[in-house]
Amino acid sequence: MKKLAVPILALAVAAAVVALRAPAQEPVIPYAPPRPANTLVMLPNGATVHVELATTEAQREFGLMERNRLPQGRGMLFIHRHLADHAYWMYHCRIALDIVWMDAEHRIVEMSPNTPPCRGQAATCPSYGGHRPSLYVLELPSGAIAQNHLKVGQRIDFNVED
Repeated sequence: MKKLAVPILALAVAAAVVALRAPAQEPVIPYAPPRPANTLVMLPNGATVHVELATTEAQREFGLMERNRLPQGRGMLFIHRHLADHAYWMYHCRIALDIVWMDAEHRIVEMSPNTPPCRGQAATCPSYGGHRPSLYVLELPSGAIAQNHLKVGQRIDFNVED
């Protein structure tokens, strides 16, 4: 019995080493088209942004992935179901973005300017934000936070319908 236990133990150790070396499976996030850019957002300085809406879990997961550019005056508004700490990542994003988190009253609670794309594997992509409860998240072209002088506490105006 002892002779059989050693080879089985060696086989189990070898399988564990192979499993540790195997590359992690990358998540597959299917394309989920957002609602068209028919919603107008007004920033505190009076500038307007036409935003696509991400209202479903699938739309929020896919977000602005695979985009090669986001023109000035355009963006995406993510609408969550519950006020919570919503962290975002830039997995499969090709462009840098400015990210703005807002509470239920549309007040800015947190910002991440010039958020870089993540070109690596999912496990190497850092998360951004999610340190304050938010209900809405607005993604804008990189530089929009500075260009529009956005500050925590300011209110962003928009109306959304389900």
